Amino acid sequence: MGNPLPRLHLRNLFFVALGLVHLAAFVSLAAQVPVLIGSRGLLPAAPWLEALRDRVGFADLPTVFWVDASDRTLQTAAGIGVALSLGLVWGVAPRLILALLWALYLSFVSVGQVFFAFQWDQLLLETTLLALFVAPGRVDQRGNPPALPAVFLMQWLLVRLHVESGLAKLLSGDPSWRDFTAMVTYYETAPLPTWVGWYAHQLPAWCHRLSAFATLIIEIVVPWGIWGPRWMRRASVGALAMLQVLILATANYGFFNYLTLALCLWGLDDGDLAALARKLRVAPTVRARTAAKASHTPRWRALALWVSVAVWVPLSLVPFFHFIPPLRGTLQEWRSRLEPFRSVNAYHLFASMTYVRNEAVIEGSSDGHTWSAYEFHYKPGAVTRAPGFVAPHQPRVDFQMWFLLLRGRAPRDRYFQNLLARMLTSPDAVRPLFVRDPFDGRPPKWLRVQVYRYRFTDDAVRRTTGAWWQRELLASLGPVSADDFAGAFPRD
Repeated sequence: MGNPLPRLHLRNLFFVALGLVHLAAFVSLAAQVPVLIGSRGLLPAAPWLEALRDRVGFADLPTVFWVDASDRTLQTAAGIGVALSLGLVWGVAPRLILALLWALYLSFVSVGQVFFAFQWDQLLLETTLLALFVAPGRVDQRGNPPALPAVFLMQWLLVRLHVESGLAKLLSGDPSWRDFTAMVTYYETAPLPTWVGWYAHQLPAWCHRLSAFATLIIEIVVPWGIWGPRWMRRASVGALAMLQVLILATANYGFFNYLTLALCLWGLDDGDLAALARKLRVAPTVRARTAAKASHTPRWRALALWVSVAVWVPLSLVPFFHFIPPLRGTLQEWRSRLEPFRSVNAYHLFASMTYVRNEAVIEGSSDGHTWSAYEFHYKPGAVTRAPGFVAPHQPRVDFQMWFLLLRGRAPRDRYFQNLLARMLTSPDAVRPLFVRDPFDGRPPKWLRVQVYRYRFTDDAVRRTTGAWWQRELLASLGPVSADDFAGAFPRD
């Protein structure tokens, strides 16, 4: 299991990568806190916590914002997260900073409601928590490579992330993964696709089938290779990294792919970094310096770490086995205890595919006759606007709206109803969500929601019209006015 060569430099590189991922997460979060969970946001945190105060406790909803969830506190906490992330990049007290980052990000995820219900938010929390095991506890331990059991925990997370996601595809009941047609519509229906995804969509059917088959092989079979000989480890990490780069190129999933690439480092060791350094003609003495720092983990600490492994490995499988009906009742109590901390998770990315793309386009009017569309920054809207790159930033409202019409054509999600209410009563509160305000800061008298079926154009249409999308109107909902939302929010 694993190679005995130390991973001192690899650990330091991983902390830089993890710090950069946290930096991206907190900078993205800081820019969106007011419109997401601020006092004038779509799902204000303070009144939500107050309504829950008598029914749940810290163990059910672990967040520091029980003390105060004012706008100033939320913004200050996001700023602290940015500073801590930079501290991790610079290598300042990594174990302490990791603990603080975990607690702070968990606090935001706990109050973020649907805006923070993504698997990569949970993956960041679990990664940060497990990174505590490989972090040096004291200054005089910084020259010691991480112990093998601690390294195994990071490798286990990397393997589990991929294998669980691959198995979930086969166990979900979605026939598209079993007949290898899942990728036929994937690029077109990804929540926030890129223009590269448009080109990938044009590939022939055999290529889509091959990529679906390759995805399953890479996720289910390849990860186990990180515990093989050196050539196998390198090949496995290369395949896993290639998958993430291809996903990055065709769609935007916030910091997820960057975090997964950081985890892929644990399939390597300092010897691999030294070989790479020689190829790049930099730091040629990495291997020698690392070899001189052989690990001398005290027996009591090694034993404690192996006990942690013995506990964590079966514990980490509880959420996944929860999806298997015969085991669901047995594991429910364990799952309910672990779930609030979002640090022992099941990963089932893309387990069920979406075959059509329905989008909600919000239009406003001052007279009920002439309608103007509100253009979001990142989600599909105008058919001539090319899908762009935005990751590692995650525009959480744009992303969340992808789910809006999955269950039908009548969007009833609370955040969306609140968005319409804000647009009609205090449009400045949600102005950052849109490319421009067609009413120049004045609230429209009416809003309606146009439901469209979006499809990628083909090459001939795009060359002729310049359009990346074609769309078909499915339904027109509304109109609604401010009177329909009377009392939705306290008066500003």
